Amino acid sequence: MSGALGWLRARLGVRVVTSLAAALSVAVVLLLAGAALVLLTDRLLRSSLEDTAKQQAEVVAQRVAANFEDDVKQNAVDATAERGDLIQVVRDDGDDGDDGDIEVIGASNPLWSMKPMASVLPGPGDTEVVPKASVTHRDGIKQTDPETTEDVMVVAHGTSVKGRDLVVYAAQPLGNVHEAVDTVFHLVLIGIPLLVLITGIVTYLAAGRALRPVEAIRARVATTRDPSVRVPVPPARDEVGRLAETMNEMLARLQAGLAVQRRFVADASHELRSPLATIATGLELLARDGSGPAADRDTVTALRGETARLGRLVDALLLLARADESGLRPRFEDVDLDEVAEAERLRPAGRIVPRIEAAHVRVVGDRGQLAQVVRNLVDNACRHARSMVVVSVRPAGRYAALDVADDGPGVPTDQRARVFERFVRLDDARARADGGAGLGLAIVAEVVAAHGGTVDVVGSPLGGALFRVRLPLPEEQPAPETVAGSTSVRRPSPVPSPSTV
Repeated sequence: MSGALGWLRARLGVRVVTSLAAALSVAVVLLLAGAALVLLTDRLLRSSLEDTAKQQAEVVAQRVAANFEDDVKQNAVDATAERGDLIQVVRDDGDDGDDGDIEVIGASNPLWSMKPMASVLPGPGDTEVVPKASVTHRDGIKQTDPETTEDVMVVAHGTSVKGRDLVVYAAQPLGNVHEAVDTVFHLVLIGIPLLVLITGIVTYLAAGRALRPVEAIRARVATTRDPSVRVPVPPARDEVGRLAETMNEMLARLQAGLAVQRRFVADASHELRSPLATIATGLELLARDGSGPAADRDTVTALRGETARLGRLVDALLLLARADESGLRPRFEDVDLDEVAEAERLRPAGRIVPRIEAAHVRVVGDRGQLAQVVRNLVDNACRHARSMVVVSVRPAGRYAALDVADDGPGVPTDQRARVFERFVRLDDARARADGGAGLGLAIVAEVVAAHGGTVDVVGSPLGGALFRVRLPLPEEQPAPETVAGSTSVRRPSPVPSPSTV
């Protein structure tokens, strides 16, 4: 049973499963109660008819015995004359006990000249009940009234009059019993589904209301990346309230741990910059001194490259630490995105020179951060391209499109979301020997998100990877607002997925 409930809960949810369980429970109870009600109604009505028929039979038996005529048959006729109910006085004229040996010696008007209603002959003082018998009688007290046949309950009461054993039959129609039982049955048949439906709906709504604090907790956690945010605590100190308090305590511990981690990264980055600057200065001085052997000069050149790489890594860590702690908070200004892309032509050429295809596009953003986006994407493409990197800038509807394509090994489909995570290098396309630390694309994602844009990676027409950045054009930018005496622009809302542009 628990396995079935678990299977349903996994597919239908807690509210639906709770409603179904409540409706099923109520349905079982109501079915049992309805069946008991129908049976009890039938039993009570039949018991009432039986008591009425017994009273009638006893009264008629007393009247037959009270007559002073010597002719018992005449006494029976007198006792049943002018009655509109179903009464017969019979006696046994044979020894076989067959219907043919039962003689009707007196009958009420509807049963004149009718055959005996039953075949039981109890002894004097005894009573027998025939639960159901089909009896034909007149529909009235006149001999000309039409005959009808109906189901009746027959009570046979034995008595003795002047030494002769007689039996009085008293019958009660079962039509009213059948009608009442059918009415109760149909009410149960209609009422049970209605009550089950009401129970299911009420349980569904009540479960939704009970789970509303849980949904509020889930929504708060799902819609924020700020560990300082706390989930709402419901006023009731029940299981949900304790869950919310425990969740807030866990978030507080996470916030404290993240604060320590970010403080360490920021402090370490700051502390590393000074010795790195000193090392870089010393290596620069050694490089200018050409009196040393060639091996030393090669060592100095290699160390200068590693120092520059370590400096870039420290700068990247410091930038990400600021983004985690308080956001990037770019300075919004008019930026010609095509000029930022064209600046890549002026950078020192490596083994691959990127081809720039830039149309004039102006966006609102932080020039330095947008330049870092272009630089990181171009460096990433040049590191993994075989022979060609193409950078294109163009307007695309309401957005500015920046595409960087290469003809390298590309990014596997199942890894395209991971490449924007920190310190992620793919086995084939990214390697530590390539010089990347796995932070460039993470910085791209942070900067683009701060500018209200999106970035993703798809397959390139050149055969490698195509990184696509979409930024809102100036008319999409919200109006500036003044904060603490300075003018800034609210962070634009994220644009739709580039795949729709």
